[in-house]
Formats: sequence, C-alpha cells, structure tokens
Amino acid sequence: MRGYNVAKKILTVLITVLLGLAVSGCATIINGTSQKIQVISEPAGAAVIADDKSSYITPVKLRLERRRDHTLVFSKDGYESQTIKLMHVISEAVAGNTLCWGPLGWVFDICAGTQYKLQPDPVHVVLKQK
Repeated sequence: MRGYNVAKKILTVLITVLLGLAVSGCATIINGTSQKIQVISEPAGAAVIADDKSSYITPVKLRLERRRDHTLVFSKDGYESQTIKLMHVISEAVAGNTLCWGPLGWVFDICAGTQYKLQPDPVHVVLKQK
C-alpha cells in the first residue's frame, strides 16, 4: 500500500509539471509580451512619436507591446513628416507551440498576446527634404 501512495504522488507531480509546461506557451517563453524595435532615421536626430504618446529621438530602441499594431510618426525641421505602421503578425513560435502542446499552449499565447511579432523590424526611415 505504501508503494502505491509513493507512485501516486510521483504521478501527481509529473502531471502537474507537464500541465504547467503546456500552459506556459512556447511563444510566451521565446517572445515575451513586448519586442524591442530598432528605429533609425536619415538624417539622425529626428523626433519619433510612438502611438501619439511617447516622443523619442532617433536612433532609438523602442520596447513595444506585441499584441497590437503601432504607429510611429517621424519629423525633423526642414523635412517632410513620415508615418510608419508597425503591424502585429503571427510569430513562427506558434507553429512549434502547436506541435508540442496543441491548442492549450496556443490559447495561453493568445491571451498573453505573445503569439505575435512586430514588423517591420528594424524600422529605417529616409526623410525627404521640403
């Protein structure tokens, strides 16, 4: 009877670990919920506004949330403004996740927003003189 209880405990721990791995989601482990995007402009020193909120000066690395699209607006005195749309697209990590864990891991990735990657990456903008 004692051996049965030990085997039952080992089986319970093993199932718990396997379920934990399945729920963690491959894209969550590989990608994380945000992505660093290198942003470069020619000429350098342009102002870039991300999503009508934060302002930066190029060159800069932006950390952006993966689960949605983003808009970057570039401006510099003497140059025409330019807008770039970063799109969130399905990451390749989703295929590995589906093969390993099936729909359970993918559902977690969908909820966390980690199944996506942002494109283009890097962002390189050439501003035109007025």
